[in-house]
Amino acid sequence: MTTKTVTDILCATAAIAAALLWIKSATVEVWADGQTEAKSTNMVMYKNGRLYDVTGTAEAQSTWSARAAYAAAAAAALQAFGLLWQLWNR
Repeated sequence: MTTKTVTDILCATAAIAAALLWIKSATVEVWADGQTEAKSTNMVMYKNGRLYDVTGTAEAQSTWSARAAYAAAAAAALQAFGLLWQLWNR
């Protein structure tokens, strides 16, 4: 296997990971059903008959988005490395 092929495989893997992490970020929800009252720093609301933690959900989405951004950055860096490798070895 050539260096370019390995780089392409790693790039594709990182891109797929980024996509999956962003999907997780878009769908994550934090429920606060066990709380009898909201913390003063959290905003909660009822959604589908359950107590939904808006602040906790935003924090979880931010965490998953950060992970996705790191994976996307890795994919971009690998793609750039692959391109530069090709140019260097002409």
